[in-house]
Amino acid sequence: MKSLPKYALALMLAAGTSVSYAQKVKELPSIKSNVETITYVLNGTERHTDWKISPEQKPDRLPVECKQKETKVTFVTDVDSITFNVKVGDTIQFYVLQKGKEKALTEIVGLPKNVNFTKKYIREHQGKFSVEVPEVHELANILVAISNIGQQDSNMVDMTTPYHKEVMAHFAPYKNHPIMDEVNRHITKVFDNESYWYYYAMKMNACAYVFDKKGNIKNEGIIRKMGFSNQDDPISANLTLIEDFAKKSNFREFYKQHQPYYNELMQTYRTQNPIVQQQEWLEKMFGFKYGNYRVTFSPLVGGAHSTMGFEDNGFNQTVMFVKRADLNPKYNEKVNEMRNTRVVFTEIDHNFVNPTSDKYTKQINEIFADRGKWVAEMNGTSAYSSPYNVFNEYMTWGIYSLYCLDKFSAEDNATFIPIMERQMEQRRGFIRFGDFNQKLISLYKENPQISIDELYTTMLDWSKDVQAKL
Repeated sequence: MKSLPKYALALMLAAGTSVSYAQKVKELPSIKSNVETITYVLNGTERHTDWKISPEQKPDRLPVECKQKETKVTFVTDVDSITFNVKVGDTIQFYVLQKGKEKALTEIVGLPKNVNFTKKYIREHQGKFSVEVPEVHELANILVAISNIGQQDSNMVDMTTPYHKEVMAHFAPYKNHPIMDEVNRHITKVFDNESYWYYYAMKMNACAYVFDKKGNIKNEGIIRKMGFSNQDDPISANLTLIEDFAKKSNFREFYKQHQPYYNELMQTYRTQNPIVQQQEWLEKMFGFKYGNYRVTFSPLVGGAHSTMGFEDNGFNQTVMFVKRADLNPKYNEKVNEMRNTRVVFTEIDHNFVNPTSDKYTKQINEIFADRGKWVAEMNGTSAYSSPYNVFNEYMTWGIYSLYCLDKFSAEDNATFIPIMERQMEQRRGFIRFGDFNQKLISLYKENPQISIDELYTTMLDWSKDVQAKL
């Protein structure tokens, strides 16, 4: 634009008019995509493969923790990519142009450091694991349990126990509290992806909060946000309403009265899940370590599990959000241990499998691109929308079979492994798991010293041959 004469500039300023209106408005950058789920990468190494393009969000916001002065953020689609350098306080916008869809205004927000592991905290937790039923986490699960969908979705809520009946008797009279409007507005369907994202955000982020001496809920500050990075924190967003619900429903007294029950469940969990043994086996198999494990559960959780890893000051902590351990009278003590150990093992396992899979992303994306050959569309499988996520679920459960070979008898394995294979194929929809698992087992039996990289390359070659024949 040519320079404006001084008198014209003076007139515009006198009228309170900005010069910028005469300049061409700078268009936001954009990237193209043919698929709905894409990847973003932090600092070139930390890959997240589950970013769903959501034009309805306006903007579709990604909070980014800035551990250094600048954080490099790259979004990668099947045909395009874009990179930004993000600082604390930055808000950067761009468009994702998905083929045949409305363009999605996407926003990156630079946030302060999320994890604060002090030297004292590290000393107290290094090499240890904990099992806990946190108070605010239990409150979040109760909100889900009395919600409209929580009374229908058995994967979110275990409705089979006397404890659940007590929860409903005590808290159902408060189901019209204003906080329930928020919960019911976001959790809207059984086995619905968006509903589950909100459910996970509620219960996972709740673990960052405690009740203070005055009965108010506050963020503990060790890990500020414990939920998935692509979701906001519903606890922070609704803190006043949640506190009000807790006070009016007398939640804290209910929680206190049931502390003996929680303690009993925690002891059962420790007995049924030898986590130190699992940790040592995985570290030997994969060749790297994590510093600490936290197992967090509620008696109300059905089967919806998740895990997150956190790192600061040279210390790693893995937090698992799982269901309680249970004993089935149909099986002996060891098979029950196998059933219960599988729940936490396949969550810990993701923290070893996923970083290893990152080295083989190209092959995984090629071989598992046709989801229909590997996954049947049914309740829950839509959460595994990328080839990477599909393969990792096959591998995490398969690696557990190898652990069982080392730790349990042939007789108990003959009972349990077919049960697990049927669960994966028939109940979870991973339709080739039985064949995949038996191939993995045969490789391990032939050579128990086989390296994890050799297991990966051999299983990927096998999967490629299977895929070609289907």
